[in-house]
Amino acid sequence: MTGVGNGWRGKDLRIGDPERQAALRMLGEHMSVGRLDITEYEERSRSAAAARFRSELDGLFHDLPGPHPGDQSPQPQSAGRAPMGTASRIAVVLLAVAAGVALLITARQFGLLVIVLGLVLWLSWRR
Repeated sequence: MTGVGNGWRGKDLRIGDPERQAALRMLGEHMSVGRLDITEYEERSRSAAAARFRSELDGLFHDLPGPHPGDQSPQPQSAGRAPMGTASRIAVVLLAVAAGVALLITARQFGLLVIVLGLVLWLSWRR
């Protein structure tokens, strides 16, 4: 697959969304301090959003002072747990409520204890 794109192995690596987002953020900072006007910002932002190789991003910053996207590599996402989103939290709460109701129906005293403990844990989790 040689000749695909304008990058070459070892010299020009492909980039991903984190690198493009960092470049867009930096272009916004350059515009906010007056180094780029709105037209230049829009042109460079379009190019950054479409960039596939590091050299394409580097070319957008050749006439601007640092930091540049190549100065700092984005941190890869950790292999650990991702933060829980709002939809996930709602699902967990609904599942806990359903389990509490089921326990309350089948084993009243034990279910009531579980519901009280669940409420205490949920209230402390929300802080």
